[in-house]
This record gives sequence, structure tokens and C-alpha cells, in this order.
Amino acid sequence: MPLKESLYDLVVDEILERQRLVKSELAERFKKTKPFRMEEVPQAEMLYEYNTMTPEKLNSLLQTYDREDVNQYIMEMEQLKRKRGGNINA
Repeated sequence: MPLKESLYDLVVDEILERQRLVKSELAERFKKTKPFRMEEVPQAEMLYEYNTMTPEKLNSLLQTYDREDVNQYIMEMEQLKRKRGGNINA
């Protein structure tokens, strides 16, 4: 006989779902808006960081962010590389 789910598990699941929904809504509302108190990073600098990323740094990203977000970042950097012809200094 399967164990009954704990009330605490249900509460945590609900909180995480609400947090995900709020994060998604904020991302949608503030899309194309400069992040608070941050300057835009030049594309060349973003590509340099991406091209010099170590496996440890990738693991750190995966532990910090959702796998979907990391995959989206990788896809965007690869598209940017193709757009610039693979030249990170362009």
C-alpha cells in the first residue's frame, strides 16, 4: 500500500508552483526591460564567457538555474556565434 503524501510535501509543492508562476509572470511583464541597476553586457563579452566556460562552471549553472534556462542560454549563445560567424571579437 502506497504511503499517503505528507501535508508538508503538498504545501512545499504548492509554494514552488506559485513561485514558478510568479517568476514566469514577472519575466513576461518585464521582457525587453533592462534589469534593475544593471548595465547591458556587450555581446563580445558574453561570447567570451560562454566560449571559456569550464565544466565546473556549467555544473554550477545547472545547480543554480533550471535546466531549461541553461539550455536556452546555450542555444542563444550558439545562435549568436553563428550570427557572428564564430568570431567572438566581432
